[in-house]
This record gives sequence, C-alpha cells and structure tokens, in this order.
Amino acid sequence: MSDDGKLPVHGFVLVGGKSSRMGVDKALLPFAGRPMVEIAVAKLREFCADVSVVGNREDLAGYAPVVREARVDVGPAAGIEAGLMAAGQEWSLFIPVDVPLVPGELLRRWAEAVMAKGCVASYLVVQEQRQPAFCLMRRECLVAVSAAIERGERRVAALLGELERLWVCDAAGLGAVERWFLNLNTPQELAEAEAWVVE
Repeated sequence: MSDDGKLPVHGFVLVGGKSSRMGVDKALLPFAGRPMVEIAVAKLREFCADVSVVGNREDLAGYAPVVREARVDVGPAAGIEAGLMAAGQEWSLFIPVDVPLVPGELLRRWAEAVMAKGCVASYLVVQEQRQPAFCLMRRECLVAVSAAIERGERRVAALLGELERLWVCDAAGLGAVERWFLNLNTPQELAEAEAWVVE
C-alpha cells in the first residue's frame, strides 16, 4: 500500500457495451443525479493507484484516461485484454459501468483479500450468480487471456477459469447484498435501483 492509502491496483471501468436494452448510452446515463461512469471512476479512485475507462469512447476522457480496445465484437473480454496491456500497476481490477450500487469499500476489501491470498486472479459470485465482469488479475494473466481470445473464447468466466490460482470469491463473505450487483439494463431496473438509494 502506498503512503496515500492506495493499493497497487489499476482500476478499469468497462464501458464497451451497446446499451441496446436501455435505449440510451449507459455510461453517461444519470443515476441519482450523476453519470454512471463518474460514479464508477470515483469508487475506484478511493483505493486504486491508477484509474482508467476501457472502451473506444473518447467522449469519456473527461472522467478518466481512456484505454482503447484493439479488438471489435469480442465483448468485455476485449476490454479486459486492453486493460491488462495498459496497466500501470501489478494488479488490474475491472468493473462494469452499469452496476452503480456496489460500494467502493467492498471492492477495496476484496482487492486486499485477493492480494493476501496469493492467487493471480479472482472474480466475484453473489448468491451463486457469477459476476465475472468484476475481476481482478495480475499483469501476468495477459498471456493466457490473449491466447484464449485468439482461440475464439469470448466468455469472461471461461477466460478466467483457464487461469491457474483463480479464486472465485463469494461476495457474501465481504458483506455484499445481492441487489448491489443488479445490472441496470432497462429503464425499469434503473428506476428500481434509484428507489433503493433513497430508502
């Protein structure tokens, strides 16, 4: 940990989705009055030494440096590969832009637990539901991730499953609540999540 309390982690916000079910761009969609990308970046800045946005979205450069994806039509796997290639720290942590309820403190506790465990990668599971877009990897995982993508693998959970010393972390042990991990894909889900914030 650095003198400012930051972990040796480069945090990345995945913004490459097409937002087709929402009907509007989710990265800039306000949640409780703030764009979701701003919320995600702010959480990561609480404890990550570096923070970037991953996706071919130069319009988001005002929130954090943008890391471009070299591959197209690969989904989140392309963002993870791009982040690992650009990482300025030993560890890279990825979170999706459309899950604004997850507390930054939970992410920090998870990162600290992963580093203490001696594994090279981890992702979260909540109520037996895998959340592979919430993943944390050491830089050395890049070779295996790129090789899997070259073979045609696109599923993030499958990419991670090929890594040695992978820890599938039950977020309940970190104090997680299931609804924190709701992806906001539709206007109805957005409205429900905003209602939870003011409960």
